[in-house]
Amino acid sequence: EDIKEILKTTYCHPILVRLGWHDSGTYDKNIEEWPQRGGADGSLRFDPELSHGANAGLTNALKLIQPIKDKYPGITYADLFQLASATAIEEAGGPKLPMKYGRVDIAAPEQCPPEGRLPDAGPRIPAEHLREVFYRMGLDDKEIVALSGAHTLGRSCPDRSGWGKPETKYTKDGPGEPGGQSWTAEWLKFDNSYFKDIKEQRDQELLVLPTDAALFD
Repeated sequence: EDIKEILKTTYCHPILVRLGWHDSGTYDKNIEEWPQRGGADGSLRFDPELSHGANAGLTNALKLIQPIKDKYPGITYADLFQLASATAIEEAGGPKLPMKYGRVDIAAPEQCPPEGRLPDAGPRIPAEHLREVFYRMGLDDKEIVALSGAHTLGRSCPDRSGWGKPETKYTKDGPGEPGGQSWTAEWLKFDNSYFKDIKEQRDQELLVLPTDAALFD
């Protein structure tokens, strides 16, 4: 309920989803030892990992979450990050995600995973790069596509990822902090718009291609 109150006043659904994903996305199924294998272990709260390029801007999510951690010290950061992410999805119109608790926090900054385990914003060969990253986590192609659908929430901000426009007609007035480039028109609504938009763009390209190609014969 405390997380829901934050969501109502700050519209921070996307960054809380990103917080949960980035804390867990360092997992490497090929490493048996904990915490070296990464995963949802609260490591993102430490500066060595928070300063990774892929985590730019997530300090804002930690500032939102810390008062809840202070209020309920019995919950681990690892569990709280995942609860915040699941709650944000639910409050944005997505499904209610069943939660299991008991994740353990790492104890010190030295236990943070190395940089480079999360996807790059603009890889040279996207499909190859995504498979390299997500196969390491134990995901298959279908699961990679499903996870990518979370881009239905949120925006890309040039001052964080280096990608996107400073603002668009969908983001210039907010809600919340204005600016950035969203993947969908309603970027605070959890639905299938991301996939529908991609399909529509692909279909348009397929329709246009023969005409354009004929011009260059």
